[in-house]
Amino acid sequence: MQPATMSLAGARAAWRARQLLDGTQGQSLVEVVTRLGGLPCPSSASPVLALFARGVLERREPLDRALFRDGTLALVPGPRGLRWVAAVADAPALRAFAVAEHAAREARLAAACGLSSRDLIDTRDALRNALATPRTVGELREVLPSDAQRSLGDSGRRAGCATLASLVLRGMWSVGEVTREPARARLDDDTWRYRLDPMARSVPPASDAVNALASRFFAAHGPVSLRTFSLAFGLAPSRAATALKALQLRTVHVEGLPGDLLVRADDPGPEAVEGPSVDLLPVRDPLVDARPALEGICDPAWVRTVSTRDATAPLVLVDGAVAGTWHWDPVAKHVRLDALSAWTPAQREAVELRAEALGRFIAAQLEDPALHVVKTARTASRASAALEL
Repeated sequence: MQPATMSLAGARAAWRARQLLDGTQGQSLVEVVTRLGGLPCPSSASPVLALFARGVLERREPLDRALFRDGTLALVPGPRGLRWVAAVADAPALRAFAVAEHAAREARLAAACGLSSRDLIDTRDALRNALATPRTVGELREVLPSDAQRSLGDSGRRAGCATLASLVLRGMWSVGEVTREPARARLDDDTWRYRLDPMARSVPPASDAVNALASRFFAAHGPVSLRTFSLAFGLAPSRAATALKALQLRTVHVEGLPGDLLVRADDPGPEAVEGPSVDLLPVRDPLVDARPALEGICDPAWVRTVSTRDATAPLVLVDGAVAGTWHWDPVAKHVRLDALSAWTPAQREAVELRAEALGRFIAAQLEDPALHVVKTARTASRASAALEL
């Protein structure tokens, strides 16, 4: 049977709709984060701005409260070495990828640095004793024995774990044995304390986590290719194909894109949106993070212009397609726009109105934000644990 054909404009409308960029229909903050399957957090500003772009945040406090007071959302390590803002119910599945990644990292460093199982066990015991009282990384340095702070040399630095203690603490955070909390209960507070988590954690195997998250991924990002799905979770294509066997997916061909894409069989397709749609998205917005090559949303001639070695600049999308970039001017307290092509008067007006609203939000809600932090996977992994022991 020939796959159904979809226009590129139709696919872009579908991607925006799946990402709730055309409206959240009154859904709560937790419902939106659940629907999206989590928000990558390369900097403290990214999830805040991603939720603002979807109209679910007018102030930043509800996100901080959900993360650090109400406990309805969690900041957890997840796929590809990134931190993620996720619904508490989804946190174990996201952690499963961090646990699997850490196990591989620990095995590599144990072999490279001559670590024994006793070294790891003793360091874990030392960390548990030290964390009987919540402590910052600086405070941990002062109380941990010298053996726990043994340098792991160049191998450790490349893996984002400079010392034995940082390696073990990272593993404890991956499984949820310890939690991280900011002193002021704000995502952008740099003073993080670690504490032992009294609640038992159950992290599923990564294979089970993929099966649990696969349907959600296609609901949030379809239509997408098998390769896009495999890259999102760091899977081998064969493992990704296995995970999709149990799903009811159908094949569609998007005009102008190579190969066939997959979408859930019950996907009704997007409704038409009147007038130009405009989105100003942060670094690693979920829509962009799922498409690291910007396939389907960016003219191939512009991909290198808007990309760095590691990610993309904050993007301006018009009708679901990349039309420019934006950046925050901290001196003028203003969002600056850079068009990639000529905008029509209607498009320019819509973009400028959105930029003004975004500028007011940033100025009022974010403290000297590192809006455009772009990290390699290795650096992101290091940042996800913020360990400099």
